Parts: sequence; C-alpha cells; structure tokens
Amino acid sequence: MSLRFVRQLVDCRRGTIAIFGALLMPIAIAGFGLGAEASYWYFAQRKLQNAADVAAYAAAAQLRTSRNVDTLSEAALAAAVKTGYDTSLGSMTADWPPSTGSFAGNSNAVEIVLQENHPRLFTAIFSSGDVSLGGRAVARLQQGSPTCILALDRTSSGAVTFTGSSDVTLEGCNVHANSTADDAVRVSGNGKVETPCASAVGNVSATSGLSMSSCSSPIEYAEAVDDPFADVPEPSTNGPCEPENDFGGPPSSSYTISEGRYCGGLTVRRTVTMNPGVYVIDGGDLKLTSSSSLSGTGVTLYLTNGATVSISGTSDVALTAPVSGDYQGILIFVDRNDPSATHIINGSSSMALNGAIYAPSGDIKFAGNSSGGEGCTQIVANTVEFTGDAGIGSDCTDMGFNDLLNDQLVQLVE
Repeated sequence: MSLRFVRQLVDCRRGTIAIFGALLMPIAIAGFGLGAEASYWYFAQRKLQNAADVAAYAAAAQLRTSRNVDTLSEAALAAAVKTGYDTSLGSMTADWPPSTGSFAGNSNAVEIVLQENHPRLFTAIFSSGDVSLGGRAVARLQQGSPTCILALDRTSSGAVTFTGSSDVTLEGCNVHANSTADDAVRVSGNGKVETPCASAVGNVSATSGLSMSSCSSPIEYAEAVDDPFADVPEPSTNGPCEPENDFGGPPSSSYTISEGRYCGGLTVRRTVTMNPGVYVIDGGDLKLTSSSSLSGTGVTLYLTNGATVSISGTSDVALTAPVSGDYQGILIFVDRNDPSATHIINGSSSMALNGAIYAPSGDIKFAGNSSGGEGCTQIVANTVEFTGDAGIGSDCTDMGFNDLLNDQLVQLVE
C-alpha cells in the first residue's frame, strides 16, 4: 500500500457521521435505560410510601379496640397489600409503640416500616445486587375530646365555614365535619376562629385565621362522628294549638307561657318567660324581634312542619335545656324529616343559649356579635356557618349535660 493511498484514506470524510453515530448509540441507549429505570424506582418508592401510610393508619385504628401488636401488625399488612405492597419482594416491621422518631415510646402511636428489594434491569450491566426501597410512617390515635361544632353532612364543601368578618372563639371545644370534601372545614377571607383542634373526614382549608391551641395542624382523614342524638325520640305533635302565639303589645308587656303546640310559629316581641317543658313550633318561624326578651330553664324548642329559627341580633335571650329526661341537653330540636332549611341566629352579647342546637337536616347560620363564651352551646347540624363574632363555650358540667365527644381520631404524624 503506497503512502499516497494512506493519505487519501485519512483525508476521506465520507461516512464520518455514521461512524460517530455507531460509537455514540450505545451511550444514548444507556442514558435512556438509566433514566427509565430511575423513574421506575422513584414511582415504586412513592407507591411503597403510600402503602406505609395506609398501613400505619389501619394499625393505629386498631388501638381503639385492641392493644395487641399481632393484631395491629395483621391489620397493617392487610392494608399495605391492598394498597400495592408486594410481600414477595421484602418485609414489614410494625413497632408499637414506635422505636424511633418524635413519637418513640408513645403508646397511642404505631410505626410501620415497609421494605422491598427490586431486581436491577438495565443497571445490572454496571452493578450487582437488588435495589432496596423503603417507606416509613407513624400514625397516632388521638383520644376523643369535647366538640361543640359538628357538621353531619357527608359531602358538602364548607360543611363548617368561618367567613366574612367572623371572629369566633370556641372555649375548650373542637370543630369537626363529617364531609369528605377537600374543604370540609373552611376558614376563608377575613374569617377567624380559635379552637383547640379542627378535624374533618376530608380536608381542612384554612387561611392564617385558624388558630389552634392543642393541635399543631388540622386533623384530616379522620373517622366520621356519629350523630350523638340519633336515638332521641321526636316529641309528639298531637294536641290542640295554643290560643296565642304572637306576644307583643306595649314595651312594658310581659308574659309567662307553658309548653304546648304553637301552630304557625312563635313570635316574641316583648318579654316572655318560658316554663319548663317542650314547645312544639308547628310551621312558621320561631321569631325573636329586636325588642324581645326571652328566658327559660328546662326548655326544649321542637321545630316541625318547616318551622325555622330567626333571632334578631339585639334580642335578649337566656335559655337553658333540660338537665334530665328524654331531651336532656337539647335546647333546639329540628324535625329530622323536615326539608333542608336555614336557621339564622344573629347573636348579641346578651344571648346565652345553654344546650345543643340540633338540626340534622338543617343549616345553622350564626351572625352578629356574641361575646358570651362562658356557657354551654353546642351545634349539631347538617352544615354550620359563622359570619360574625361568636363566643361559644362547652363547659356543661354544672348543668348536668353530657359532654359531646368526638370519636378517637387517627392522624398520620410522621
């Protein structure tokens, strides 16, 4: 081969791209392979972490009825497998109480660690051995605590809402919504609320206006709370209508009335004192005007046939529910079978409602300015909305009322 031919071969550039392409193709294929396998590991790890979260929640839920680590472990494993954990690839460790982390030694918490060993695919060219992935979660069972605001609706957005200029102080009692919505409990706009804890079956959507003294964050994905008054019988609506249901007259007028059936509503325009008993408001409104003063002890107001509540913001109200009997602790009771209606309570600093406002199919709307937080006001309704100042207390001990406790709640804490 002559020197001239060698020089011509060196100087020839035909086929250069093909040569470089052939040299670079393995590198490109390796890059695609590594990227695909890394993505697979990432999604597998995320799936494993989700399984650990579900498993920890299931195990902590068992603490309500069982304090046996084997039972907790079985519940956790069943939940993890159902969520996608592959037992053939690794192992699960259940520690009760947790052995590590912020809740180590806490007997109301369970720690779950899941581990899977995934065989290498493309990366087996460069390294040997399986890829180990892990997920860890800790869930805690929080003991039942007093709840003074309970929304029973299972799906509504803002089942409990604090909005507008609301500035609500809940003395020693919590807020809970059974709704699964992303904003089951909602604090929006300039709304403010102070409470020990806020919880929901769904999520809590809150601005900086939510202030909690006992919980560092809202409790979400909690268990639903059963209607505490579901077994209370509804009062009889039989009997004659009372001859008078509108109490007005000159400013100095005062009346003392007794239990009975008030057809077409009950309107208080002046001073009215209620004797103990059950007052059936059959249709119309339970209406308190701005010039009214209403008081009574051992009283239950039963609203039926579409009756609603309308309380003026300047009325003077001091009512206390019975401390014994079928309607112990229930101040206002709305017929369960009535169509959904809005009951408006415009509070004032002189309003004291001691007992439960129970409207399982109705919507309660608090407005106005009520600063009295020393009593015992509880609200159990389809939905609850606050648009004004309100001070609500839950210390019912002196009145003989049973505390309205939410169920023991399970919360993921790590």
